[in-house]
Amino acid sequence: MKKQFLIALFVVNLVAGLAQKTVKVQALKLKYALPEGWVAEVFAVEEPWEKAQSVYCNCAGILFTKQHSNGALKVMVYPSTVSGLDSTKRNRVGDLHFEKVEKYFKTTNKVFSFEKRVSVFTDVKKGKKACDAIRYMARPEKITYIIYTWQENNLAMDPKTERELFEMVNALEPMN
Repeated sequence: MKKQFLIALFVVNLVAGLAQKTVKVQALKLKYALPEGWVAEVFAVEEPWEKAQSVYCNCAGILFTKQHSNGALKVMVYPSTVSGLDSTKRNRVGDLHFEKVEKYFKTTNKVFSFEKRVSVFTDVKKGKKACDAIRYMARPEKITYIIYTWQENNLAMDPKTERELFEMVNALEPMN
């Protein structure tokens, strides 16, 4: 009887862990269900988003982080209006500057169609490459979501890391 109870308790905990709670951030018009191991930090949600103040930029957004043995995995999401896309702050995450590349790929997840650019972040304070980075842009309706993914302390991104990062990107959805 005790063994059956422990098995039942294990199954209940497993199912509860698999059922991800959807978090809605109304001010950013975005919702997400955090994959296992990820944490979210919503910052500067007031509108207009391009005038908000945060440690990352004069903008609003969400930083997702997952601890990893080779350096934390990071996903930064900036919402923007079309007029806000010309801002240089949309090419940065704090001191990390995304180096522009012309080549891009089209990719999709369950709800977004993305423009994907693979490049590097340069640390503007140190003046050298910080790490590989990927920039996704999605434009559902009147909002553009700019999404950066990278791994801290790891110069080159391997395919497994890229899949783990895209797992978080795949969990994002626009709010209707």
